[in-house]
Amino acid sequence: MFKIRMMGDSYTTRKRKVFDWINNPDLDSITPFQRFILDTDWEKSPVGPISQWPAQLKQMVMLVVQDASPAILYWGDEATALYNEPYKEVIGNKHLRLFGQSPAISSPEVWEPLRALLQKQRDDFQAIVEGDYFLLLDRWSFLEETYHSFKLTPIIGEEGWVVGTHGTVMEVTETVISDRRMTVVQNLARVLTEASSIKELWERIIKGLSIEAAEKDLPLVLLYSTQLAKRDLRRQSFPSVSNSSDFLEVTLEGCIGARAGHALAPDSLSLYDTNPVGMGANLRKALDAMAPVVVEIAEVDEPLEWRGYGKATHGVICPIIPKGSNSVLAFLCIALNPHRPYDKDYKRFVHHLIHQVTQPQLSSIILREEVENRQNAARQAAIDRERLSRELTASETRFEKFAARVPLGLGILTPEGKSLSANEMWVNITQLQQGDEMDAWSDVIVPSEVPAVLEAWSFMVQEKKPVNIQTQMWRGPQLPSKLDAEGNKELDIIYILVALYPDLDENGEILTIMSCITDITDLKLSEIQLTKKMEQAIEMKKQQERFIDMTSHEMRNPLSALIGCADEITGALRECRVVIEKKGLNSLTRSANEFQHEANLLSESLENADTIIYCALHQKRIIDDILTLSRLDSNLLMVSPEPTRPIEVIKAALKMFEAELKRAEIGLDFIEDRSLSDLNVDWILMDSSRVLQVLINLVTNAIKFTKNEKTRHIKITMLASLTKPSDNNASGIEYVRKIASSQDQTTRPEWGDGQAIYLTISVTDTGRGLSCSEKKNLFTLFQQASPKTHVQYGGSGLGLFISRQLTEMQGGEIGVSSESGKGSTFEFYVKGRRLLSPPEDDEVLRRSNGVQLMVREDALREACGGVEISAPKREEEAGIDGMTLPFRVPLRQTFHILVVEDNLVNQKVVMKQLRKAGHVVSVANHGLEAIEFIQKTNYWNGNGTTNGNVSERRGSGQRKGYELDVVLMDLEMPVMDGLSCVKWFRESQRDGRIKGHVPVIAVTANARKDQIMTYLEAGMDDVTTKPYRMQDMLRQIEKLVGKHRGD
Repeated sequence: MFKIRMMGDSYTTRKRKVFDWINNPDLDSITPFQRFILDTDWEKSPVGPISQWPAQLKQMVMLVVQDASPAILYWGDEATALYNEPYKEVIGNKHLRLFGQSPAISSPEVWEPLRALLQKQRDDFQAIVEGDYFLLLDRWSFLEETYHSFKLTPIIGEEGWVVGTHGTVMEVTETVISDRRMTVVQNLARVLTEASSIKELWERIIKGLSIEAAEKDLPLVLLYSTQLAKRDLRRQSFPSVSNSSDFLEVTLEGCIGARAGHALAPDSLSLYDTNPVGMGANLRKALDAMAPVVVEIAEVDEPLEWRGYGKATHGVICPIIPKGSNSVLAFLCIALNPHRPYDKDYKRFVHHLIHQVTQPQLSSIILREEVENRQNAARQAAIDRERLSRELTASETRFEKFAARVPLGLGILTPEGKSLSANEMWVNITQLQQGDEMDAWSDVIVPSEVPAVLEAWSFMVQEKKPVNIQTQMWRGPQLPSKLDAEGNKELDIIYILVALYPDLDENGEILTIMSCITDITDLKLSEIQLTKKMEQAIEMKKQQERFIDMTSHEMRNPLSALIGCADEITGALRECRVVIEKKGLNSLTRSANEFQHEANLLSESLENADTIIYCALHQKRIIDDILTLSRLDSNLLMVSPEPTRPIEVIKAALKMFEAELKRAEIGLDFIEDRSLSDLNVDWILMDSSRVLQVLINLVTNAIKFTKNEKTRHIKITMLASLTKPSDNNASGIEYVRKIASSQDQTTRPEWGDGQAIYLTISVTDTGRGLSCSEKKNLFTLFQQASPKTHVQYGGSGLGLFISRQLTEMQGGEIGVSSESGKGSTFEFYVKGRRLLSPPEDDEVLRRSNGVQLMVREDALREACGGVEISAPKREEEAGIDGMTLPFRVPLRQTFHILVVEDNLVNQKVVMKQLRKAGHVVSVANHGLEAIEFIQKTNYWNGNGTTNGNVSERRGSGQRKGYELDVVLMDLEMPVMDGLSCVKWFRESQRDGRIKGHVPVIAVTANARKDQIMTYLEAGMDDVTTKPYRMQDMLRQIEKLVGKHRGD
């Protein structure tokens, strides 16, 4: 029993209360932390199990645990740490690892300075007291900047030396860092007060944050000012922007901790760049948030000497926004202290920097600048008003002079048409005075023009829109007199152009109307004269075309009858010779001399008939060339682009020469150059008919000059290129210089804008060749290689000249390469344009009907020099009918043919030839008679609506009226022409009056391409041009009838 003295009491005998929770672990008063100590596995601790602890250790542990402030006990040589519950806040998540263990294991980052302090104390037995002691402590998974004030008291053991240290700790991190940051804020506030402009404010911000106290919390500082793109700057009183980064640009105003231009500190940035990473992207985030945003600092290869604790991983971008505004003037970009969390204190620090220091100063400067700007603007406005007043006075004076001198009538009117003011010209033109009402207009405007003028005025007043109108007024006495467009009589009217412009008030109502009147009489008279001249030129061109067509018609028509009669004579003479030969062989009364005399007479007559045919065909060719030349001279010949497959067209054209080549034993090769496939030449926009016209002329010339040579061979080569072949003349062709007046028609709009391709065709023969002097005369009008050329080979000298013209019209050139005795190569090229996609098949077929050249075998033979009138013995030796082609073809079937022809001679000749060929022929003198005839045939259905097939009806045996297979239709006839007639046919087919399709071949002397296209579009099935040979016509008839019967 112990005696206890209580205050105010005498000694009493009481039982003491036990508080030793280490030796009495079952006490009810044990706290959770005390239980934690008791439950710790002390076997793994340097101090060993509790049962082996010395009493002094137990006593010190209970002392530390009972301390309300953070306290720690370092015991033994290993400085085993034992601490109380408040100390857990000091060490954070190190609690479980540090308790009962040496700090060297659990806190290596602080062990060295702590070991030094403990060792010093063991050596000198002095208490250690430290304030604001700096430690980088890893207590929350990162090295944290911390500050502590502590006292370390040594503990003496039984042996007399220091066996431990008792420490009391108070963390002062918040106080130390807060004081440091406050120093930065106060310094910045002091520095910014000296700024007098926004530009100086930026400089002062950098200066205020450059102090040593800011190094740890602001290791890197960047300041960017903002401005809009130049096109939007005019809308701002100072460069700023709201939260739209569409056209925002920023400029680096200053930096701390990095040099300008560093990868982390670019001199300027455009926030229009949508790159999702980098400084621009970070600035856009802050702009969108209109508040500070935390961003990661990108890794860069360029070295940087960081302030404070070294490399930072995160930063904060703060938009600087003046008070009462939503415009961002700048961005303050700061790197965060890597050893401090961005907590509420750090955010408060940033807030003070921006909102309590920078923004007020910025707003003050802006307000001051705005006040100064307004004062300056007011002073400038006063100056400008005075200047503008002077300028306005001067401008009014100048305008009055201008209005008085300008050759325009200027007047100001009311919406009711009353004249308020006008210059002298307006008065002279209108004959109206100031104050005249609208009623006076009818006295000065030509009566027929008054309604249009009033309508224009009404539209202008109602719609409140300017109007322009041309009209006529009576000429006033003040205006000079003028003659009409023919210069015959004096005009009593003038032509004027009136422009009316309404001036509106703020409510959109018309105040006044500005009237501008221009005297355009001279212009109108010139326009009338120009129109008349243009109409005369068009009429003259039409007359030229009509004259050429008439000439062609009148020259070809007799030739058609001439050739037909010659064919008839030839046929009759052959039949006569057969009869005479049969009688002569069977007669005993006739002598051999008489028989030979009669045979010779017939041969001479046949030769004369052949000569007539040859001369007629030759004359026809000359007519064609002369008419082509006439069209060229009159600029009536045009090239028309059509979708074409040039390789196929050339191949088809060369087949026309097969018979003549075989007859002359001439070999021909067509070579497709590799360039055609390399450039993928397929569909080309070009005029294939004009190209074939040139090619046929060159090939016929080659045949003429090759057929009498020992070696007879022709080579035709086709190439393609994207550049002019004459620019890179690898083949040695001497191209003829272009005619100065020639025009490249491939530049017209109808040629399109496809890729230009140059197609080259060369014709090489093994003929006699040309000398240098002979080549000089080529391609010239009415010129041949030499005077002997016409005698030996024929021709007019027009073909090559026309070929030259046609080639140049298609953007090309023509030339020759030749040596005497070594053959010749004629080459030409034309320009076409590539088609991006092939045309529709039916469209191509329709157009191709007008593109094909009608070249008959007899004309081709004549062109190639195939008729030799000086060789009468060839007939006797060969046993054939000379070189004249008979008009009869093997009669496969009999056709019923209607010949519609107004020329009785031609009508009679054609009818006789067709009947001799075994066909049934009917005639009509004009289109109306043809219609009457159709109404009597088996095609006619009257007013019926069915459209049956004629061939099917024939097969069924139900025949009504005359039979008819084909119509040969002349075009130029009295009463009704051929085109009107065939149009009636086709219209009757559509409405059912005619059953089936009536085949019609147009027979015409007009052979222009556009004319042929017109005939086909009108409803003709085919076209043949006069003069023609009957055998060609029969083939054409058989082909056409067979086609429609097959359908």
